Amino acid sequence: MLRLGSILLLVLVCLGAATPAKAQWFETFCERFKRDYHRNKMWPEPFLQADRQATMAPFAIQTANGWRRQNLISDYHFQDGTSQLTLAGETKLRYILTQMPPARRTIFVQQGLSADVTQARLAAVEQASTRMVPPGQVAQVVETNLPNDGWSAEDIDAITRKFNSSRPDPRLPSGGMSSGSGGYDSNSIK
Repeated sequence: MLRLGSILLLVLVCLGAATPAKAQWFETFCERFKRDYHRNKMWPEPFLQADRQATMAPFAIQTANGWRRQNLISDYHFQDGTSQLTLAGETKLRYILTQMPPARRTIFVQQGLSADVTQARLAAVEQASTRMVPPGQVAQVVETNLPNDGWSAEDIDAITRKFNSSRPDPRLPSGGMSSGSGGYDSNSIK
């Protein structure tokens, strides 16, 4: 009997000591249950903003790349053998600095075949841009490795001139139009 009493006393002491830990566990369980209930009740609102940002991020990248292509000063805008801007290059530079939205006036200069050529191009564009912007403003000129997939202005001009020179002169058909074609002929007007 003494043995059973000591075991019972030992079990009571263990249960008495475990009660505060059990109460802490129960409070933690209740807090987590409450938190999870409110999270489930608010679903999907907490996740919508992150999903929207993840969906719109590619469009922002595409827009930035489009502006970079639009404001690109490339090989075609520099004279062959030198790093001086051509008339087309100066015209495009003036257009970028005056017509583009102020937040989108960054000038992207295509890299040359060597670092020296690239630095000379950057210097030429910076020098020309300081003449074009109002005093106190500085144009942002950035080097880029974006290739230009277009044509030079001289090539486009040559094709347009050739097309215009080969086009026949406009003339009316001889004898007037017949009345069956919806037009008039010389006999119907008197």
